[in-house]
Formats: sequence, C-alpha cells, structure tokens
Amino acid sequence: MANIYLVVGSVTGTALGVAEVLKQVIEVAGHSVVLDEHASLATLNSQSWDAVLICTSSTGKGEIPNNLMPFYNELANGASLLAKMKFGVIALGNSSYANFCGAANLMEQRFFELQALCPVPKVTIDATETTTPERDAKFWLKEFLAAL
Repeated sequence: MANIYLVVGSVTGTALGVAEVLKQVIEVAGHSVVLDEHASLATLNSQSWDAVLICTSSTGKGEIPNNLMPFYNELANGASLLAKMKFGVIALGNSSYANFCGAANLMEQRFFELQALCPVPKVTIDATETTTPERDAKFWLKEFLAAL
C-alpha cells in the first residue's frame, strides 16, 4: 500500500474540504496519508513517500494560496530532484477568471521541473460547472491510486 503526502492550498476552505474527503477515501482503500495544510520541504524529506498529491485552489489572479506558497518556494530553492516521486494534481478554480487554476498549473510545473512523474493527468474542477468538487475529485482519485 502507498504512503501519500496530501498537500493542500486553500483560501476559502473548499480545497481543504475536498482534501479531507480524499484523505478518507485513501485510508479506506488501505493506504496511509498525511494531509498537510502547511506543507514543507522538511516534511517531504522526512520519510519515504510513494506519492505527493496536491489539492489546490488559486487566489488573486491565479496565484498560489498563502498557505502553500512557502512550500512552492522551498521546492524552487532547496529541493533535490524528485525523479522517482509520483505526483498528482487536483486543480480547483473558476473558469470565469483569466488565469483559471493558475496555482495548480504552477505546482504541476514545479514538480515536472524536479523530474517527478505524473502517472495521471491533473484533474481540473470548475466551480462554474459543479457544486460537488469532492465527487469529481473522488472519481479522479480512483485512477490515481490505481496508477501507484
């Protein structure tokens, strides 16, 4: 079974709510998971993770939420290559904004720069199309867990 680091970037609480539902699904599937609203390079390096799962909304003009920005910056400044690390991205946003899911796109790009592997393309959940983002994320999560 996999050991998953579930990183959350949330402004209004929606991404956190989705992540909490995903945490339950991951545990029921028999995997171990740590949900972290204040992700850090230290925690990423603290144990052997099988995957990093990023669940984030955006703020402002598609920017990374304040609680996730330190982790994003640490990855740029002090992370070694993550060549064997698998990762997945759950992007929450509203397509009426110009930089739709910008934070998730930045996080995904950063992990690709560090040569991490993305076994399943990110899922983009649009608030203008759904009122149940956790259900859409759960559907995607099944495919992600199967790819681990």
